[in-house]
Amino acid sequence: MPKSALYYIDNHKIEVVNTFFGKEKILLNGRTVSKKMTEVGTEHTFTIGENRYWISQRNTSYGEKLNRFEVRKNGSPISLVNILSQKSSNQMFAVVILCGLGSGFILGVIIYKLLWPAM
Repeated sequence: MPKSALYYIDNHKIEVVNTFFGKEKILLNGRTVSKKMTEVGTEHTFTIGENRYWISQRNTSYGEKLNRFEVRKNGSPISLVNILSQKSSNQMFAVVILCGLGSGFILGVIIYKLLWPAM
């Protein structure tokens, strides 16, 4: 099951997972706390201690695809960082670095052959 989001709230792991049957599940420390059909605006509610949380999917047509979910604590929006989006941006950074190193190596070989041709 592919994960859409991963958050940490008060030392609790919150995962948003999409199933193959079109459902969206919210996992709290690996345990399912909510399960509904995947649609924009569907709210999942769960509690941690005395706090009540809501997670709903945002409309992605307005931009900001990195944070697709809105999280609210006791009715007030909270700002959380989606850990999965950070991992993908770190992977993209590694790809850019490797492409730069490869291009630099090839350019170095070409310049070397131009300045010191083989006899």
